[in-house]
Amino acid sequence: MAIRVAIVGGGAAGMAAASRVKRLLGDKAEVVVFERTRWVSFALCGTPYYVGCTVKSLFDLLHYPLEEFTRRRGIRIELEAEVFEVDASRRVLSWRRGSERGSYEFDYLVLATGARPDVPPEWLQYDNVFTLHGLDDAERIRRFLATNRVDRVAVVGAGYVGLELAENLLSHGRRVTMVEAAGSVLPRMLDADMAEHVEERLRAGGVELRLGAKVKAVEGDGRRARRLVLDSGDSIEADMFVVSIGVKPNVELAKLMGLKLGVTGAVWVDERMRTSCEGVYAAGDVVETVDLVTGERVWAPLAPVANKMGYVAGSNIAGRSARFPGVVRTSVTSFDDMFIASTGLSEEEASRRGFDVVAVKVEAWTKPHYMPGRTKIVLKVVADRKTGRLLGAQAVGDPSAYWRVNVVAALLYRGGTVWDLFYADWGYMPKVAPVWDPLVVAGRLLMRELGEEPRERP
Repeated sequence: MAIRVAIVGGGAAGMAAASRVKRLLGDKAEVVVFERTRWVSFALCGTPYYVGCTVKSLFDLLHYPLEEFTRRRGIRIELEAEVFEVDASRRVLSWRRGSERGSYEFDYLVLATGARPDVPPEWLQYDNVFTLHGLDDAERIRRFLATNRVDRVAVVGAGYVGLELAENLLSHGRRVTMVEAAGSVLPRMLDADMAEHVEERLRAGGVELRLGAKVKAVEGDGRRARRLVLDSGDSIEADMFVVSIGVKPNVELAKLMGLKLGVTGAVWVDERMRTSCEGVYAAGDVVETVDLVTGERVWAPLAPVANKMGYVAGSNIAGRSARFPGVVRTSVTSFDDMFIASTGLSEEEASRRGFDVVAVKVEAWTKPHYMPGRTKIVLKVVADRKTGRLLGAQAVGDPSAYWRVNVVAALLYRGGTVWDLFYADWGYMPKVAPVWDPLVVAGRLLMRELGEEPRERP
């Protein structure tokens, strides 16, 4: 008899888990995905580019068409089906779709309910106030822009989505004001000295920045918002408002099930993605994991992490032995031709967590002087002075900022040191890098502080 696997949520983690179970077990498993929206396996990170019409159709944001899962992989998918109750002891869930009601008995369940925007609900009472956390949100924003006169847009929050959305709005002639409560942009990603480079680029690109400005309220009349009211008493008027101040784990169903929540407020899971309830797994933005740099529990709502978590959950349900070790929190975004990347701890965060921090900042060319098209990047690397262990890195500049930070991320994953950064046998070719790569230069500068003799690994 086939085992019955229920997946609640059809995003990255849910579909990875469903696909993994079917790949390993085939007809020995019945897999049903319950998704409350119209979409599964969607590229949420592509939504700002749909708003800007770089992506022409919402269907282009699907990693695979629905038929790939239903016909080729044999996964049953229930769209616009909200799971509202799970009886874990009886192994049965209840779902609804409009007036339709249904139930499903399962042997295993994967909770992949993701995250949701952390926005005061009263802000969303107006027709011209939006969040951007799904394909339908992107469609609403694009339709509003196409059918209304919108000269000025206020974007609340200077995180990844805020920057990418600002870029796409500017490309269509809108004026953009970006409001951020912190004193610098990308506050969860960059130190203030690195954020300055991004802020300079944003202003040059036409973004009006209001930093250190916390929104107290959204005011309007009738169905239209007219202004943001700041805690300073100032106000910002606009024709459209997009709120992108963060997300939080969507744990309502987990709470109803009585699942253990972790210190971050997300669902607690072990490294096999098992929850506190036998037979129930969880993966993706709804769960917390381990920070491999600090050893602490963290919440890392990022798509690559969610995909891997879903893969691990599906493998274990199918009888394999897979473990998700944790994260170093690598992230990337961009604005126009500037790419911004980070991994691990910032200098400020490392200091706050008690490390004896040493950091270097390198501004360097990405190609030799004799090669055309060379540009500069700014690279910052953070390490622990006592052990020489790498703690994090940040980079801004051309697309190579992205892969150079990924190099440091790989070293963080293995507990790499300053000496590993310097002595590792990186490839060299004039078209893509100088012989003294910015990574190697950063390692050399750190060695000036720590000495050339590697310390014993902690």
